Amino acid sequence: MAGNARLNTTRTFGAPERPLKRDESAPPGFISAFGFAGGEALRLSWDEARASVAGDGPTWLHLSANDDTVEGWLEGVTSMPDVAREFLNGEDKRPRVHIGSNFVYGVVADLELVAKTPDAAAPGAREANRATGALRFYVDRHRMITVRARPLQSTDRLRHAVLEGAIFRDTVDLFAGLIRALNDTFADRIDEIGDCLDDVEESVLEGGHSKCRALLGDVRRRIVEVKRFIDPERNALTQLVLRRLEWAEPRSMEALVQAIQVLNGLGGGLEGLYERAKLLQDEIAAALSEDINRKLLWLAIMSALLLPATLVTGIFGMNVAGLPGTHDPVSFWVVIGVMAGCAAITIFLLRRLRLW
Repeated sequence: MAGNARLNTTRTFGAPERPLKRDESAPPGFISAFGFAGGEALRLSWDEARASVAGDGPTWLHLSANDDTVEGWLEGVTSMPDVAREFLNGEDKRPRVHIGSNFVYGVVADLELVAKTPDAAAPGAREANRATGALRFYVDRHRMITVRARPLQSTDRLRHAVLEGAIFRDTVDLFAGLIRALNDTFADRIDEIGDCLDDVEESVLEGGHSKCRALLGDVRRRIVEVKRFIDPERNALTQLVLRRLEWAEPRSMEALVQAIQVLNGLGGGLEGLYERAKLLQDEIAAALSEDINRKLLWLAIMSALLLPATLVTGIFGMNVAGLPGTHDPVSFWVVIGVMAGCAAITIFLLRRLRLW
């Protein structure tokens, strides 16, 4: 439903989705389109979508930026402001929001949609899952148009929600659904990072800190990667909270504000993970320092124990005349006793001074 803070996109359809017969007139850049009557979605063909976008019916048109035909068609949509058409056909990838008198357009960052394959656990696939893309959007009272260069997770979640029967009152409510889908994408990534951080924390508490430095470094890098595009996105979308869309239906605007507040909450949770990672880094550094100090202490103790013996052997090893006991067979055992006594005295002093 439109009021949910988190879209339910994990359900499966009652029957497999039947692909639409390919419309010969549809350009490759046409991905999908939906018209909404009474909140219920109707899937549209390319010709139907163009007619609906030019009309007054609530419509969502999702396009690819890699098609010159789509770019040329967008330039001729006179029902949209010129600045919005130029923006949708542009290449801006920085999260931002521009609010007009009766429309809003901008860019949100999203994670790319990567198909799951048997090699998903391979290092290369892991790096691909971290890739981000830009989704340019335009929303007014009658239409929402989204344009992306590569498949993105949030628009795929929203499309599944629409196909599963989620109800959207109008285009602003639909845009709120897009932000909720974006929240779900961020929440899944943050949960994944949190699980990895839990594993690192457990290993550190069990004393395996020497094996966790590389893993913690990877977790911190992933946190920074998410922060790098979620923070500007939060700042951009906050404009919609401070400057409400006067032309939007109040309930839909409230749903949008709630979705943005959830995004801010996710940003706060990410900050908490970042602080945990810093504390774990300090804990690992302290544990490593303690190990080094313990080893240095043992080296110092061994040096202190061997110092008297080294001194005695050094003296009796001098090749000069007059050394006592050079012709007495008992002298060796006397020297050994002296060295043992010196070692015992050293141990006593270390214990007395609480250095050992």
